[in-house]
Amino acid sequence: MNKIIVLLITLIVSSLAHAEKPKSVYMTVWRGCEEACQGFFDYIKTNNLPVEVTLRNADRDKTKLAEFLEEAKTLSPDLVVTWGTSVSKAIIGTREEFGNKTKLGDIPALFMIVADPVGAGIIDSPQTSGRTLVTGIRNRIDEEVQIRVMREYFPVNKIGVVYSTAELNSNLNTEKLQSLEQKMEFETLVETYELDENGKPLPGQFDTKMQKLVEQGADVVYVGSSSYNLANRDEFTASAVAHGLPVASAYDSMVTKSNALISVSNKYYRVGQLAANQAEKVLFEGVEPGSLPIAELSSYSISINMEVARNMSIFPPIQLLRFAELVNADMK
Repeated sequence: MNKIIVLLITLIVSSLAHAEKPKSVYMTVWRGCEEACQGFFDYIKTNNLPVEVTLRNADRDKTKLAEFLEEAKTLSPDLVVTWGTSVSKAIIGTREEFGNKTKLGDIPALFMIVADPVGAGIIDSPQTSGRTLVTGIRNRIDEEVQIRVMREYFPVNKIGVVYSTAELNSNLNTEKLQSLEQKMEFETLVETYELDENGKPLPGQFDTKMQKLVEQGADVVYVGSSSYNLANRDEFTASAVAHGLPVASAYDSMVTKSNALISVSNKYYRVGQLAANQAEKVLFEGVEPGSLPIAELSSYSISINMEVARNMSIFPPIQLLRFAELVNADMK
């Protein structure tokens, strides 16, 4: 009898110790721990989740990703989280390369901040990954929605895009715009940056590209996905405004922290919190990643930079003012 009691106590203590053991997450980000990364960490902290995160920053250097992949495989965490298309393709791999499997073997993976995970070949459809150990977050607002919101603001018949052909997301984004031309009756005007031998845009091209868009009759410059334009947002938007071109963007920060006119976006911080919620299901509820739907926020945000609107004399209509977050609204 005593032996049975001792055995039961041992099992209970062992079970409690196992329950309290922190789960391990290996997170690789592309450009530091920005808003989505912070949202992920805040969700863990707020909900008192026993999670230990190993964070690695590629700092926009693709050569680091192979090293991170090997480290992740060696550490064998409970979950790998990837931020961005380049990181996700390098760490998880594509369906074309690995089918239902991934580069990580039997380690579950969760991606976030991937502009077009289907186009990038990471998942099978917008709803499901089609891969047993992969789940993720859809964060980008569809281009059809972007154009409809632009047209709520001003006439849009010609949409200008300026991007680097070395960025997969930018290529996919432009292709998506072009696929909507007939349906939505507009024309896409494409300007691409000249690149150096390392595939990076040569400096000093913004004014030339904006002038070419003006000459072609562009109504707006749209930034759907471009790490280069985002990193150089002040110079990019200043050049566009100087040429009389409003900038519409899927990046909220181009409006809130620079001089784009309007953005239709999902806040990165909220995307990170949603990713952490998805991670919680995998880590603590035992849900197989591939059985989870690709998650997305139920609503999007519209931001309008009123200082830019005043300077360009492009004032938003009442219907947008009812829903939009107004940036610099009190400036005179």
